[in-house]
Amino acid sequence: MSTAESNGESRVGADSAAAGRAIVKRILEQGRFRLSEHEAKSVLQAYGIPITQEQVVHGPEELNQALRSFSWPVVLKIDSPDILHKTEAGLVALNCHDLEEAQAAYRRLIQRAQRRYPQAQINGVLIQEMIGDAIECIVGMRRDEQFGPAIMFGLGGIFVEIFQDVTLRVAPLTPQDAEQMVRGIKGYEILAGARGRPPANVEAIEDVLLRLSRLALDLDEYVVEIDINPLMVGSAGRAAKAADALMLLSVRRQEAIT
Repeated sequence: MSTAESNGESRVGADSAAAGRAIVKRILEQGRFRLSEHEAKSVLQAYGIPITQEQVVHGPEELNQALRSFSWPVVLKIDSPDILHKTEAGLVALNCHDLEEAQAAYRRLIQRAQRRYPQAQINGVLIQEMIGDAIECIVGMRRDEQFGPAIMFGLGGIFVEIFQDVTLRVAPLTPQDAEQMVRGIKGYEILAGARGRPPANVEAIEDVLLRLSRLALDLDEYVVEIDINPLMVGSAGRAAKAADALMLLSVRRQEAIT
């Protein structure tokens, strides 16, 4: 296996990588160092990491029109680079089952965001597909000053919050690294199909880890933190999709990417 293949380079084309860099360049040119969820997911998508079907809307009429492309139920969220923890702020509406519920959620989210965060930049409301019958995982990256980008994997929910059941590797990851990371958590039996559940698509998780490793190396000077939480992982044959994402850029970088 070549070095390029081992660090995930063969999985991401030059055009895709350039598209991801262009998004980060635009954010830096605006003097910002935090991406909204939709912006962060756009960078992930440029690197081939699957994301949920979603669309940002900016008014009730646009909401009504956009919903024609979605199946019920849907999720609505405020999309803002200044509000990174939307669930804790009450700015996420789950399980909207019809147009009336979605319209009411839209009004509620906008009003709540404007009231609680009057100085925040609000890009709009994000409509997102709601994924059922999947295991929540967490994938992330932190840049260490000494070792560079470190990639993290674990199960979501209480497994990461209470048990800290995660694995870590320094980028670049090899396919063997990704496989060991997934199988190295204590809760791997859940992914393998515990208690009669169908096995999760662990190969899709490994692919996300390798693509994230490539992203982290490409943008090492600029991106200091990435959280994909949750990464929704279905059974074999289904993609693992990023349902939420956070991305922070280095506050020490004052010039745009050239």
